[in-house]
Amino acid sequence: EEDPEEASAAAEEDPEEAEAARTVRARGVYERALRSLKETQSDAKEERVMLLEAWRAFEEAVGSDPDVIGKVEKKMPRRVKRKRPIYTEDGTPAGQEEYYDYIFPEEQGAVPNLKILEAAYKWKRQKTGDDEA
Repeated sequence: EEDPEEASAAAEEDPEEAEAARTVRARGVYERALRSLKETQSDAKEERVMLLEAWRAFEEAVGSDPDVIGKVEKKMPRRVKRKRPIYTEDGTPAGQEEYYDYIFPEEQGAVPNLKILEAAYKWKRQKTGDDEA
């Protein structure tokens, strides 16, 4: 990354270099913002998605190399539809609601364990259902 003082000196000499320096600084801002959201607010997934979409739009607007745009897109999450139970005020179950969750590439390691756990619960339900029938 470039030093801001060097970037401003470059801006005085050549407008194209100034543009490149601003682009480099802007990428640094996006990277720091993404890191900050990831480290300090791990549950702010929608905010991270919005930041990544803005970053991708920025890279496309400045005419970045497809490799640079690809790096940003690799950080984009996968959108997954999930269900969670809904409870009334007195605590009785009131059905389920569907919601969208985001699975980021760095979180992919936890997903296979969840699938194994879901399969185990399904197997247990089948076994207990067969015993009662």
